[in-house]
Amino acid sequence: MDIEKVVLSAVRKTGCPVKIGQLEKITGIDRNSLQKAVNQLSLEGKLQLDRCYNKILSVKGEEDEL
Repeated sequence: MDIEKVVLSAVRKTGCPVKIGQLEKITGIDRNSLQKAVNQLSLEGKLQLDRCYNKILSVKGEEDEL
């Protein structure tokens, strides 16, 4: 299972800012693995993060990935 694809699809489904804990409940994947995937996606420019509140705000470039 590709955790990064699961994270992107879960963020798209929620449609609003989501925290790692909420993603953990939605996907059933452990918190540490999710945090690593989110950090990697952020570095690649695929996710917009709010570092102050540790929230995932949106998926960047959604048109390209659909």
